[in-house]
Amino acid sequence: MALSFTLEQLAAEIGGTFTGDGSIALTGLSPLDAAVEGQLTFLTNPKYAKMAETTQASAILTEKPLQGVPKPFLLVSNPYAKLPRIIQLFHPAIKADPGIQEGAWVHPKATVDSSATIYPGVAVGKGAKVGARSILYPGVFLGAEAVVGEDCILYSNVTVREKCCLGNRVILQPGVVIGGDGFGFAPDKGTYEKFPQVGNVVLDDDVEIGANTCVDRAALGSTRIGKGTKIDNLVMVAHNVVIGENTIIVSQVGISGSTHVGNNVIMAGQVGLAGHLKIGDRVILAARTGVMEDIPEPGIYWGAPSSPMAVEMKNVAAYRQLPDLVKRLRRLEKVIEKLGKREEA
Repeated sequence: MALSFTLEQLAAEIGGTFTGDGSIALTGLSPLDAAVEGQLTFLTNPKYAKMAETTQASAILTEKPLQGVPKPFLLVSNPYAKLPRIIQLFHPAIKADPGIQEGAWVHPKATVDSSATIYPGVAVGKGAKVGARSILYPGVFLGAEAVVGEDCILYSNVTVREKCCLGNRVILQPGVVIGGDGFGFAPDKGTYEKFPQVGNVVLDDDVEIGANTCVDRAALGSTRIGKGTKIDNLVMVAHNVVIGENTIIVSQVGISGSTHVGNNVIMAGQVGLAGHLKIGDRVILAARTGVMEDIPEPGIYWGAPSSPMAVEMKNVAAYRQLPDLVKRLRRLEKVIEKLGKREEA
């Protein structure tokens, strides 16, 4: 049975106000061009304001009423930030049944809170701990003495190796590997001696990591990801990297060993960082930026090697003129050659 909320109820749930008939029933949420009568839609980007004039939705979530649109409005100062709460209302999470289910293996010396859910196919090693209300889906491996905090979700085929620690409300999407060996080898007369990776990984509270991302354990000490940081799919975080709080890292980023990243940093897709660097707070790295040296100051950087965005845009503009400049140079060379022949004559 579909859930239904009145416009007035939704306003109360998200701390907003409304215009129009507060008693109208809304049974779902859809984009402007897909919404039908009885649904709520949303306008979070002014670019799509024209679509609001023709939407079939019964009400619109936005910041201010739209002139010429005869619809009820659900009004909040930051509509995009309120969407998650509304989605949760219409699509509540499926509740897991607490307990260790048949087909799971838990070492006798592991500790699993009675309110946690351990699905079939999970393996929990000696001395490991799983906190209250955490959920481990099929195929999860939790190594010896690993710790999972409260209200965590580890989706299928996640690996958390020995002695790694997860805080509270950590979410690991399918295929994440936490605590694989760092890529450490000492060259010796044409061969490579493996450097033991005896550290761990620490994920602070509210970290989320996307599918098939790898965070390597430290050679010594800890690889650490700070509170509230969100990492996308297919990201590589090498050994002894330290990432600050509330940082965003988009897919296919690679961070080399022992690099320190500050708070509130944004790395767009395919950014690459060399090792042993320091990236300051509030730095933004545009897509495919290659970072070869420290970036201590906040700002937007781009290019390989990285430069301030304004500088790199000038470089790109000049680069695009090169074909024409080459043609002009060749014409000038021919003119100079002719002049030289005249002087010789």
